[in-house]
Amino acid sequence: MPRERYSSIAPDEVEMWLGALISAAIDVRDKTLNLGRSAELLNEKMRESGIAFTKKRGRDGLSQLLALASDFVNYPDDHTATRRAELLAEWCRLWLQPDDWERVSAKIRKRRQRSKL
Repeated sequence: MPRERYSSIAPDEVEMWLGALISAAIDVRDKTLNLGRSAELLNEKMRESGIAFTKKRGRDGLSQLLALASDFVNYPDDHTATRRAELLAEWCRLWLQPDDWERVSAKIRKRRQRSKL
């Protein structure tokens, strides 16, 4: 069975991942994430399931990511580091396409290298 790609978010690196994801989602010049495309795919999946739903937009993904960051900062004792990593991984499962994941992972590898120097 292949390894789940989102399981590579280590609990002690949640802040690094949040920083990379928020930066990529907010900067209009950054082409790392395509939340609009992800929203289209989520809407398509929901339409196919036949379940009534509210149409998603790219900004919904950003809003959810910022809400996670807000919770982690304002209520640090509410979630363990492992749970924060799980919540962030779940956001990634919903909002990141495989090519988005590869680009974010590359940014994280660069940040890891810089932090070791």
